[in-house]
Amino acid sequence: MGRVAVASDSGRRVAAYPDQPNRSPWIAQLEPDGPARPLEADLDVDVAIVGAGIAGVATAFFVLRTTSKRVLLIERDRVARGATGRNAGQLTTYFERPLASIADEFGEAPAVDGQRTFDAGHGLLDLMAREAGTTVGIDRFTGHMGMYNRNHVLVHLRNNAVRRRGGLREEACLISEDAEFLADLPPDLSSLYTVVPQATIREMLETDDDRYRAVLSDLKGCANSGLLVQQVLGFLEARFGDRFTYCDTSPVDRVVIEDDRARLGTRGRSVRADSVVLCTNGFVDHAVEDGAGRSIDLHPAQRVVGTIGFMAAFFEEQPRSPAAFSYIRNVSIGGATPYVYVTRRAYERDGLPATLTCMGGPEWPIEPPWDPAMPFPGALLATMDEEVRPFAQPARPAGLPYDFQWHGLMGYTDGRIRVIGAHPDHPQLLYNLGCNGVGFLPSIAGGERIARLLAGEQLAPSIFDPRTADA
Repeated sequence: MGRVAVASDSGRRVAAYPDQPNRSPWIAQLEPDGPARPLEADLDVDVAIVGAGIAGVATAFFVLRTTSKRVLLIERDRVARGATGRNAGQLTTYFERPLASIADEFGEAPAVDGQRTFDAGHGLLDLMAREAGTTVGIDRFTGHMGMYNRNHVLVHLRNNAVRRRGGLREEACLISEDAEFLADLPPDLSSLYTVVPQATIREMLETDDDRYRAVLSDLKGCANSGLLVQQVLGFLEARFGDRFTYCDTSPVDRVVIEDDRARLGTRGRSVRADSVVLCTNGFVDHAVEDGAGRSIDLHPAQRVVGTIGFMAAFFEEQPRSPAAFSYIRNVSIGGATPYVYVTRRAYERDGLPATLTCMGGPEWPIEPPWDPAMPFPGALLATMDEEVRPFAQPARPAGLPYDFQWHGLMGYTDGRIRVIGAHPDHPQLLYNLGCNGVGFLPSIAGGERIARLLAGEQLAPSIFDPRTADA
């Protein structure tokens, strides 16, 4: 493997990479798509699901499984070519916002119920994979997050206190006996952590950076969500072909919510449905209106804004066990500096098993709209090689080419809470969106919740419920 040019920067040697093609390791494993399948005639169905990523396919799976409804799944591109095929592929169930702050806003019981909903995503993924007969590898393990100051530890200990009072699985917290802030932690939180030697912190985080003084550990995992979606879609077509239709290369430009039904427009064709579910993570180039042409909007905290996430990956020289790590870099939780994350997983390379190590963290606002063909900026890859690679594999020399580098669309809400449910004023309009950068298990949990609503189940109020602008 060769090296790229290395430039000097204030005495430091920093790799200089040219712009790279956007190449995702998950899309590289997909089977060929076959011919495009656009919507070629007007259609009438019970449920129209917009977006064939993990959220849309999971929603279709659970709706078809638990109801007798006729379902259309409609996609603007090809299956899994949006966020689902260009993500970090992590299995995680946390909110990218402290659980204690969610409890402060909504109440502790609703916050606990929301966390329990996400925690159930592991079992729902296994159910979907098993019933669909997928062959996608699913790795699970204990993942670790590095913390280095009192603020980091206090925030997560308070989250754990909420978990304990709510009967949820707690995240294990270890703090170094050398931590400068150890004596300043409140005594009432002492049962939520264990003091260990600094060597234990280094070993768990796989780093010699002694700035990190504490570790938070929980159930994590990884899988190729793109390949999973492709295989589940094939199962749905084979199993429910009499009441399931899939169309791709058919971007929806307008959703009109009428008195008792919904109408979708796509390239001159029309779809009428009793219900429409938006699973359009980050894509906002379609109008959603009522019958009088008035825009239907959600509360500002629930409106999805697309952000570009950047990731890179390389094959390890020696096999290594699957793992996931994240390292906080903000002084205070919620600051502007993104944390960095690393995952290792099994990956087939030239027909043989290999270990692929992935890393990410940088995000950019979308200006102009995200284009999957946009090159991966070489300057950003150089920054990642300098700042993130030492966490991913300190033995890897600087300046080596990467086997994959990719960017993908992530949909964030200001409230950092996924939107799952029916619009309060327009029950025909439902949402399962807002990944907020936390893996694809919440998309699956959201799909199962939508299916329960469409089956007529009366669900208790939730932190995920769509709200209006004046709510």
